[in-house]
Amino acid sequence: MSEALLDPAASGLLPDAESLNGPPGVVLAIADGEHLSLAAAGVEDVDSGVFVTTAHTQDIASVSKVLTTLAVLELIRRGGLTLDASLGRVLGMRSGRYSDATVEDLLRHRAGLRQWWPLYLESTAADDPIGTALALSPCAPRDVERCYSDLGMMVLGEVIERISGTPFVAAVTELVLAPVGAVTVTPGHPAEHLPALSGPEGDAIEREMVRSGEPYPVGLNGAEFAWRTTRVIRDTADGNAFHAFGGTAGHAGWFSDVSGLLRLASALTKTGMTGVDSATRRAMWTTRDSGQGLGVRRYSIMWRGKRRDLLGHPGFTGAFVGASPAVAGEPELRMALLANRLHGAPPPSRHRLVAVDALWRRALSAADSILNPITSGN
Repeated sequence: MSEALLDPAASGLLPDAESLNGPPGVVLAIADGEHLSLAAAGVEDVDSGVFVTTAHTQDIASVSKVLTTLAVLELIRRGGLTLDASLGRVLGMRSGRYSDATVEDLLRHRAGLRQWWPLYLESTAADDPIGTALALSPCAPRDVERCYSDLGMMVLGEVIERISGTPFVAAVTELVLAPVGAVTVTPGHPAEHLPALSGPEGDAIEREMVRSGEPYPVGLNGAEFAWRTTRVIRDTADGNAFHAFGGTAGHAGWFSDVSGLLRLASALTKTGMTGVDSATRRAMWTTRDSGQGLGVRRYSIMWRGKRRDLLGHPGFTGAFVGASPAVAGEPELRMALLANRLHGAPPPSRHRLVAVDALWRRALSAADSILNPITSGN
């Protein structure tokens, strides 16, 4: 294991004089076959100045969707669920206008559910956030177009509960985390003994989304809502996960360090890690919309001078996990990134955030140049 060699790849993501909106803290892990390289750079919090270490954790935001996806696929392997099972069959009358939407539709973001909605501003969500989500009008008819939907993944969380017969967090732990040994992946908060990267300034980003109607018009008044106004530290940043679900839901709310993410990365590519069979795993790689696989995204990357495919998922906070299976004599490649891009001084607005896909691609390219200087052309 190397912890120094990769340092330039991590520090290269930090803000500089020409790019003031980079993340102040970064943790990067690259596993090339059996060789593991780790790096950390920057600070966990701009006020405390505490340096980031490779043990730091982060709210992984939409990387949580990988957990939901793997849990669904494990239930399919066990025979309790199928990709073509409709919400009407699983949830009954509760599914409402989305009764014909299937599990596969939800995983591919083609069920028609809205991309985002501040459920916590709806009076009905206090008792039933999923029912509130299912009562909303669709963003598009079922299976007509891809609407990348937090709400759809929330609904899959309830599907997991119904089929497994256990609460969502307990089900994901039993179906996914325990089999892969990801003990540092935790719901709602980081593990007590691990340090964490600081998050955004309260609910400022979502509050502005509600006020401005950008990028999703909602037409709700959040003036009387008890928005968080202090820095989010060791809590879930996502407003729906925190306010409507108590911390963790099908779309967001898990914390992890890079070691936990690397274990999840292995589960994306290795048959047997969670018991997902090879046929279902192949479906994860099949795309109907550009880059959208079954619950995860498919990317094209360069590594050691060769083009490869990678399955992965970004998270709004700055997290990323990805894996490329062993091919043509090349070992499996896994990567994990934590970057507190929602944090800074001054706090970055939504319009000034560095894209997560840009962060992880820059980190991977730099790592390739460092670890494979001959084949990468450096």
